[in-house]
Amino acid sequence: MRRLWISVLILLLMLGGSLGNAWYAKQLTDGMGERLRQAQELTENERWEEAQELTREVYDQWQERHFYLHATMRHADTDQILRGFRTVMEYLRLQEPDQYNAANADLVTQLELLAEMEQPSVVNVL
Repeated sequence: MRRLWISVLILLLMLGGSLGNAWYAKQLTDGMGERLRQAQELTENERWEEAQELTREVYDQWQERHFYLHATMRHADTDQILRGFRTVMEYLRLQEPDQYNAANADLVTQLELLAEMEQPSVVNVL
């Protein structure tokens, strides 16, 4: 009987960790996506330097969580987001609005999909 309770406890701990990770990933990526949308609004008002600074802050936030993200997410997904950040920052530097808007929208979508993969849903379980 004791083994059963230990097994149940381990399963509950794993479930709690999984749900906690899903919540954290959602909070992290939602915040980043919102700030990247704000940066895009800045570029629409020709405030490229401010947009570049805001995007750099989001990129730094991503880098600060590098170990966590690589430990809990698929490397291919996190690497794709890293490439997306670098592409967006280059278009910001060049002040290319069309390419920047497309790259930024793609990056925001990638962040949303990353969080979506971690959410407990029927689609993710199957």
